[in-house]
Amino acid sequence: MEKSRKKANTFESVRHENIDKQTVESYIGYFKDAFLLREAKRYDLKGRKEIGALRKYYFIDTGLRNARLNFAFPDEGQMLENIVYNELCYNGYSVNVGAFDTVEKDKNGKSVRKNNEVDFYATKGLKSLYIQVTSDISNADTREREIRPYFKLNDQVQKILVVNKPIKESLDENGFTIIGITDFLLKYI
Repeated sequence: MEKSRKKANTFESVRHENIDKQTVESYIGYFKDAFLLREAKRYDLKGRKEIGALRKYYFIDTGLRNARLNFAFPDEGQMLENIVYNELCYNGYSVNVGAFDTVEKDKNGKSVRKNNEVDFYATKGLKSLYIQVTSDISNADTREREIRPYFKLNDQVQKILVVNKPIKESLDENGFTIIGITDFLLKYI
């Protein structure tokens, strides 16, 4: 698992101690078995299949995460994403992290492969949603970064941008749904 190797390398650089990826994988397995973490697999949105190796992990109880970190790392965007993930799962959605590659031209005109990610690809019965979660979209660069993958996906799946602001549901000029977190949780889940 690439994530396990990455976590092992981070542990070594921060704590200056060696830990191998098998140990990291074991701990992650224990945390999942103890219902502390939930695993979200990556899903190829163009090929319509799970990508086995790469995964993301979300805390089932964000309060335990915060208590363990002594409330020292308040990452609003990450916590918001975790809350949306948990609520989708609790309400019967199958939730994956959406991923797909595109080939684009760089500034020199050379073709380069770009990895794109959508925070969540959620399905429940016949209902499918692409969901991007962000703290704020008042900055044009942030807004562009969040909706950029949607322009590359030419399908009929509803594309939603969930913002941590009291924003009523609306469609932007591209037909993407923009909605505040409270209304999203009340209406879509």
